[in-house]
Amino acid sequence: MVATRASSLDLDLTRETSQVLNLVTDALTHDSADVRAAACSCMKSVSRSVKVIIQNLSAGSFMNEVIVIPLVQLLHDTSSSVQVAALGAISNIVVEFSKHKSVFIQCGGVKQLVQLSKSMESAIRLNAVWALRNLMFLSDNRCKEGIFLELTASTLTSLICDPEPSVQEQALALVRNLVDGCVDSIEYVFLEDGLILHAIGRQVQSALKAEVLVQGMYVLSNVASGNEIHKEAVMHQLFPQDGSTTEPIMIKHLQNKNSQLRTAAAWALVNLTFPSNPGASSRVAKLWNAGVTSQLKNMVNDPCLDVKLRVKTALGQFMTFGDGST
Repeated sequence: MVATRASSLDLDLTRETSQVLNLVTDALTHDSADVRAAACSCMKSVSRSVKVIIQNLSAGSFMNEVIVIPLVQLLHDTSSSVQVAALGAISNIVVEFSKHKSVFIQCGGVKQLVQLSKSMESAIRLNAVWALRNLMFLSDNRCKEGIFLELTASTLTSLICDPEPSVQEQALALVRNLVDGCVDSIEYVFLEDGLILHAIGRQVQSALKAEVLVQGMYVLSNVASGNEIHKEAVMHQLFPQDGSTTEPIMIKHLQNKNSQLRTAAAWALVNLTFPSNPGASSRVAKLWNAGVTSQLKNMVNDPCLDVKLRVKTALGQFMTFGDGST
Protein backbone atom coordinates (compact mmCIF):
# COMPACT_ATOMS: atom_id res chain seq x y z
CA MET A 1 0.00 0.00 0.00
CA VAL A 2 2.76 2.42 0.98
CA ALA A 3 4.79 1.57 -2.14
CA THR A 4 1.72 2.03 -4.37
CA ARG A 5 0.94 5.39 -2.79
CA ALA A 6 4.56 6.56 -3.23
CA SER A 7 4.50 5.47 -6.86
CA SER A 8 1.29 7.38 -7.43
CA LEU A 9 2.74 10.51 -5.85
CA ASP A 10 5.86 10.25 -8.03
CA LEU A 11 3.68 9.92 -11.12
CA ASP A 12 1.64 12.97 -10.15
CA LEU A 13 4.79 14.99 -9.46
CA THR A 14 6.28 13.94 -12.78
CA ARG A 15 3.10 14.97 -14.60
CA GLU A 16 2.92 18.33 -12.82
CA THR A 17 6.61 19.03 -13.39
CA SER A 18 6.26 18.23 -17.07
CA GLN A 19 3.31 20.59 -17.35
CA VAL A 20 5.30 23.39 -15.70
CA LEU A 21 8.25 22.80 -18.00
CA ASN A 22 5.96 22.89 -21.02
CA LEU A 23 4.64 26.28 -19.91
CA VAL A 24 8.18 27.58 -19.35
CA THR A 25 9.29 26.25 -22.73
CA ASP A 26 6.40 28.03 -24.44
CA ALA A 27 7.35 31.23 -22.61
CA LEU A 28 10.82 31.10 -24.17
CA THR A 29 9.27 32.23 -27.45
CA HIS A 30 6.87 34.82 -25.97
CA ASP A 31 6.60 38.24 -27.64
CA SER A 32 7.63 40.04 -24.46
CA ALA A 33 11.37 40.23 -23.77
CA ASP A 34 10.66 40.33 -20.04
CA VAL A 35 8.71 37.08 -20.26
CA ARG A 36 11.45 35.43 -22.32
CA ALA A 37 14.08 36.48 -19.79
CA ALA A 38 11.93 35.27 -16.89
CA ALA A 39 11.44 31.91 -18.64
CA CYS A 40 15.22 31.56 -19.00
CA SER A 41 15.69 32.35 -15.31
CA CYS A 42 13.08 29.75 -14.42
CA MET A 43 14.81 27.18 -16.63
CA LYS A 44 18.09 27.99 -14.93
CA SER A 45 16.55 27.40 -11.51
CA VAL A 46 14.85 24.17 -12.55
CA SER A 47 18.10 22.78 -13.96
CA ARG A 48 19.69 23.22 -10.53
CA SER A 49 17.16 20.87 -8.94
CA VAL A 50 18.87 17.52 -9.33
CA LYS A 51 16.14 15.73 -7.40
CA VAL A 52 13.38 17.00 -9.66
CA ILE A 53 15.28 16.36 -12.86
CA ILE A 54 16.68 12.95 -12.02
CA GLN A 55 13.73 11.47 -10.11
CA ASN A 56 10.79 13.00 -11.90
CA LEU A 57 12.05 13.62 -15.43
CA SER A 58 14.45 11.84 -17.69
CA ALA A 59 17.61 13.84 -18.31
CA GLY A 60 17.13 13.14 -22.00
CA SER A 61 13.71 14.78 -22.16
CA PHE A 62 14.99 17.81 -20.27
CA MET A 63 17.96 18.17 -22.57
CA ASN A 64 16.16 17.48 -25.84
CA GLU A 65 15.70 19.84 -28.75
CA VAL A 66 12.38 21.14 -27.41
CA ILE A 67 14.32 23.07 -24.78
CA VAL A 68 17.75 23.41 -26.33
CA ILE A 69 16.73 24.90 -29.68
CA PRO A 70 14.71 27.81 -28.17
CA LEU A 71 17.57 28.61 -25.80
CA VAL A 72 20.10 28.61 -28.62
CA GLN A 73 17.78 30.83 -30.65
CA LEU A 74 17.57 33.26 -27.73
CA LEU A 75 21.32 33.76 -27.98
CA HIS A 76 20.46 35.78 -31.09
CA ASP A 77 17.78 37.80 -29.24
CA THR A 78 17.72 41.57 -29.77
CA SER A 79 17.46 42.09 -25.99
CA SER A 80 20.78 41.81 -24.14
CA SER A 81 18.95 40.95 -20.91
CA VAL A 82 17.35 37.96 -22.65
CA GLN A 83 20.73 36.89 -24.03
CA VAL A 84 22.31 37.03 -20.56
CA ALA A 85 19.39 35.07 -19.06
CA ALA A 86 19.60 32.45 -21.82
CA LEU A 87 23.33 32.10 -21.24
CA GLY A 88 22.68 31.51 -17.54
CA ALA A 89 20.20 28.74 -18.29
CA ILE A 90 22.52 27.12 -20.82
CA SER A 91 25.42 27.23 -18.34
CA ASN A 92 23.44 25.19 -15.83
CA ILE A 93 22.00 22.73 -18.33
CA VAL A 94 25.27 21.79 -20.03
CA VAL A 95 27.17 21.31 -16.79
CA GLU A 96 24.51 19.11 -15.20
CA PHE A 97 24.00 16.84 -18.18
CA SER A 98 27.45 16.08 -19.52
CA LYS A 99 26.18 13.10 -21.55
CA HIS A 100 23.99 15.40 -23.59
CA LYS A 101 26.47 18.18 -24.44
CA SER A 102 26.45 16.96 -28.02
CA VAL A 103 22.79 18.03 -28.35
CA PHE A 104 23.75 21.62 -27.64
CA ILE A 105 26.76 21.43 -29.97
CA GLN A 106 24.68 19.94 -32.80
CA CYS A 107 22.22 22.82 -32.46
CA GLY A 108 24.99 25.29 -33.29
CA GLY A 109 25.30 26.53 -29.73
CA VAL A 110 29.10 26.61 -29.54
CA LYS A 111 29.48 28.90 -32.52
CA GLN A 112 27.10 31.42 -31.01
CA LEU A 113 28.72 31.22 -27.56
CA VAL A 114 32.08 32.01 -29.14
CA GLN A 115 30.52 34.92 -31.02
CA LEU A 116 29.00 36.29 -27.81
CA SER A 117 32.34 35.90 -26.01
CA LYS A 118 33.53 38.72 -28.28
CA SER A 119 30.64 41.04 -27.33
CA MET A 120 31.39 44.61 -26.30
CA GLU A 121 29.01 44.15 -23.35
CA SER A 122 30.95 42.68 -20.45
CA ALA A 123 27.90 40.89 -18.97
CA ILE A 124 27.28 39.01 -22.22
CA ARG A 125 30.97 38.28 -22.65
CA LEU A 126 31.27 36.98 -19.10
CA ASN A 127 28.23 34.70 -19.29
CA ALA A 128 29.24 33.36 -22.71
CA VAL A 129 32.66 32.35 -21.40
CA TRP A 130 31.01 30.88 -18.30
CA ALA A 131 28.78 28.74 -20.51
CA LEU A 132 31.79 27.58 -22.54
CA ARG A 133 33.56 26.72 -19.30
CA ASN A 134 30.67 24.55 -18.16
CA LEU A 135 30.32 22.98 -21.58
CA MET A 136 33.99 22.01 -21.41
CA PHE A 137 33.60 20.50 -17.92
CA LEU A 138 34.25 16.73 -17.99
CA SER A 139 33.83 16.68 -21.78
CA ASP A 140 35.31 13.84 -23.79
CA ASN A 141 38.21 14.44 -26.16
CA ARG A 142 35.99 14.76 -29.23
CA CYS A 143 33.83 17.39 -27.57
CA LYS A 144 36.88 19.33 -26.36
CA GLU A 145 38.35 19.32 -29.85
CA GLY A 146 35.13 20.63 -31.38
CA ILE A 147 34.83 23.45 -28.86
CA PHE A 148 38.50 24.42 -29.18
CA LEU A 149 38.42 24.47 -32.97
CA GLU A 150 35.52 26.91 -32.83
CA LEU A 151 37.05 28.97 -30.03
CA THR A 152 40.67 29.06 -31.34
CA ALA A 153 43.84 29.71 -29.35
CA SER A 154 43.91 33.41 -30.21
CA THR A 155 40.36 34.08 -28.99
CA LEU A 156 40.97 32.14 -25.78
CA THR A 157 44.17 34.09 -25.20
CA SER A 158 42.29 37.36 -25.67
CA LEU A 159 39.72 36.26 -23.09
CA ILE A 160 42.44 35.34 -20.61
CA CYS A 161 43.75 38.89 -21.01
CA ASP A 162 40.29 40.53 -21.03
CA PRO A 163 39.97 43.97 -19.35
CA GLU A 164 37.40 42.50 -16.94
CA PRO A 165 38.90 40.31 -14.16
CA SER A 166 35.68 38.28 -13.96
CA VAL A 167 36.06 37.33 -17.63
CA GLN A 168 39.72 36.49 -17.05
CA GLU A 169 38.70 34.18 -14.21
CA GLN A 170 36.14 32.30 -16.29
CA ALA A 171 38.49 32.04 -19.27
CA LEU A 172 41.17 30.50 -17.08
CA ALA A 173 38.61 28.15 -15.55
CA LEU A 174 37.65 27.15 -19.10
CA VAL A 175 41.30 26.30 -19.84
CA ARG A 176 41.49 24.42 -16.55
CA ASN A 177 38.65 22.19 -17.75
CA LEU A 178 40.23 21.92 -21.19
CA VAL A 179 43.54 20.53 -19.93
CA ASP A 180 41.96 18.33 -17.28
CA GLY A 181 42.00 14.60 -17.99
CA CYS A 182 44.33 12.84 -20.38
CA VAL A 183 47.83 14.11 -21.16
CA ASP A 184 46.84 14.83 -24.77
CA SER A 185 44.47 17.56 -23.57
CA ILE A 186 47.40 19.49 -22.11
CA GLU A 187 48.81 19.96 -25.60
CA TYR A 188 46.16 22.58 -26.37
CA VAL A 189 47.99 25.23 -24.33
CA PHE A 190 51.18 24.58 -26.28
CA LEU A 191 49.65 25.27 -29.69
CA GLU A 192 50.81 28.31 -31.69
CA ASP A 193 54.13 28.48 -29.84
CA GLY A 194 52.48 28.24 -26.42
CA LEU A 195 50.25 31.27 -26.95
CA ILE A 196 47.76 30.24 -24.27
CA LEU A 197 50.41 29.05 -21.80
CA HIS A 198 52.31 32.35 -21.99
CA ALA A 199 49.07 34.27 -21.37
CA ILE A 200 48.39 32.13 -18.31
CA GLY A 201 51.93 32.71 -17.07
CA ARG A 202 51.52 36.47 -17.38
CA GLN A 203 48.32 36.38 -15.37
CA VAL A 204 49.83 34.21 -12.65
CA GLN A 205 52.70 36.68 -12.40
CA SER A 206 50.75 39.93 -12.47
CA ALA A 207 46.99 39.55 -11.87
CA LEU A 208 45.64 41.47 -8.88
CA LYS A 209 42.46 39.50 -8.19
CA ALA A 210 42.88 36.36 -6.09
CA GLU A 211 40.11 34.62 -8.06
CA VAL A 212 42.09 35.04 -11.27
CA LEU A 213 45.28 33.80 -9.63
CA VAL A 214 43.52 30.74 -8.22
CA GLN A 215 42.27 29.62 -11.63
CA GLY A 216 45.61 30.39 -13.24
CA MET A 217 47.50 28.31 -10.69
CA TYR A 218 45.08 25.41 -11.10
CA VAL A 219 45.67 25.48 -14.85
CA LEU A 220 49.42 25.29 -14.28
CA SER A 221 48.87 22.54 -11.73
CA ASN A 222 46.94 20.52 -14.31
CA VAL A 223 49.65 21.12 -16.91
CA ALA A 224 52.28 20.06 -14.35
CA SER A 225 50.53 16.69 -14.05
CA GLY A 226 51.64 15.89 -17.60
CA ASN A 227 54.97 14.76 -19.02
CA GLU A 228 58.45 16.19 -18.49
CA ILE A 229 58.06 18.81 -21.23
CA HIS A 230 54.86 20.01 -19.60
CA LYS A 231 56.43 20.16 -16.14
CA GLU A 232 59.46 22.08 -17.33
CA ALA A 233 57.21 24.56 -19.14
CA VAL A 234 55.37 25.22 -15.88
CA MET A 235 58.69 25.73 -14.07
CA HIS A 236 59.62 28.30 -16.70
CA GLN A 237 56.35 30.19 -16.17
CA LEU A 238 56.70 30.20 -12.39
CA PHE A 239 60.45 30.80 -12.23
CA PRO A 240 61.38 32.72 -15.39
CA GLN A 241 65.11 33.04 -16.07
CA ASP A 242 65.07 36.79 -16.54
CA GLY A 243 67.84 37.70 -14.15
CA SER A 244 65.35 39.22 -11.71
CA THR A 245 66.21 39.17 -8.01
CA THR A 246 62.63 39.68 -6.87
CA GLU A 247 60.90 37.08 -4.73
CA PRO A 248 59.48 34.22 -6.87
CA ILE A 249 55.76 34.49 -7.49
CA MET A 250 55.32 30.96 -6.10
CA ILE A 251 56.46 32.16 -2.68
CA LYS A 252 53.99 35.04 -2.78
CA HIS A 253 51.15 32.69 -3.69
CA LEU A 254 52.06 30.30 -0.89
CA GLN A 255 51.96 33.25 1.52
CA ASN A 256 48.70 34.66 0.19
CA LYS A 257 45.83 35.06 2.66
CA ASN A 258 43.49 33.33 0.19
CA SER A 259 43.49 29.65 1.16
CA GLN A 260 42.33 28.54 -2.30
CA LEU A 261 45.38 30.17 -3.86
CA ARG A 262 47.69 28.55 -1.32
CA THR A 263 46.06 25.20 -2.07
CA ALA A 264 46.43 25.62 -5.83
CA ALA A 265 50.10 26.61 -5.45
CA ALA A 266 50.79 23.59 -3.21
CA TRP A 267 49.05 21.29 -5.71
CA ALA A 268 51.31 22.59 -8.48
CA LEU A 269 54.36 21.76 -6.36
CA VAL A 270 53.07 18.24 -5.72
CA ASN A 271 52.59 17.66 -9.44
CA LEU A 272 56.03 19.06 -10.26
CA THR A 273 57.91 16.83 -7.85
CA PHE A 274 56.59 13.26 -8.14
CA PRO A 275 59.72 11.26 -7.20
CA SER A 276 59.17 8.77 -10.04
CA ASN A 277 59.51 11.49 -12.70
CA PRO A 278 62.97 11.63 -14.30
CA GLY A 279 63.37 15.40 -13.91
CA ALA A 280 61.99 15.65 -10.38
CA SER A 281 65.41 15.81 -8.68
CA SER A 282 66.49 18.79 -10.77
CA ARG A 283 63.21 20.62 -10.16
CA VAL A 284 63.39 20.00 -6.41
CA ALA A 285 66.90 21.49 -6.37
CA LYS A 286 65.64 24.61 -8.18
CA LEU A 287 62.68 24.91 -5.83
CA TRP A 288 64.94 24.49 -2.82
CA ASN A 289 67.29 27.22 -4.07
CA ALA A 290 64.31 29.50 -4.70
CA GLY A 291 63.27 29.24 -1.06
CA VAL A 292 60.17 27.16 -1.70
CA THR A 293 61.13 24.38 0.72
CA SER A 294 61.66 26.82 3.57
CA GLN A 295 58.28 28.39 2.87
CA LEU A 296 56.57 24.98 2.86
CA LYS A 297 58.12 24.16 6.24
CA ASN A 298 56.49 27.31 7.60
CA MET A 299 53.11 26.05 6.40
CA VAL A 300 52.93 22.64 8.07
CA ASN A 301 50.36 24.00 10.52
CA ASP A 302 48.38 26.03 7.98
CA PRO A 303 44.85 26.75 9.29
CA CYS A 304 43.37 25.36 6.04
CA LEU A 305 43.27 21.56 6.04
CA ASP A 306 43.54 21.32 2.25
CA VAL A 307 46.69 23.43 2.30
CA LYS A 308 48.14 21.46 5.19
CA LEU A 309 47.62 18.13 3.39
CA ARG A 310 49.18 19.32 0.11
CA VAL A 311 52.12 20.89 1.95
CA LYS A 312 52.73 17.62 3.79
CA THR A 313 52.68 15.70 0.49
CA ALA A 314 54.98 18.18 -1.24
CA LEU A 315 57.49 18.19 1.61
CA GLY A 316 57.49 14.41 1.68
CA GLN A 317 58.37 14.35 -2.02
CA PHE A 318 61.04 17.02 -1.55
CA MET A 319 62.66 15.02 1.24
CA THR A 320 62.96 12.03 -1.08
CA PHE A 321 65.84 13.91 -2.68
CA GLY A 322 67.60 14.88 0.52
CA ASP A 323 68.43 18.56 0.99
CA GLY A 324 67.76 19.36 -2.69
CA SER A 325 71.26 20.65 -3.21
CA THR A 326 72.18 18.14 -5.93
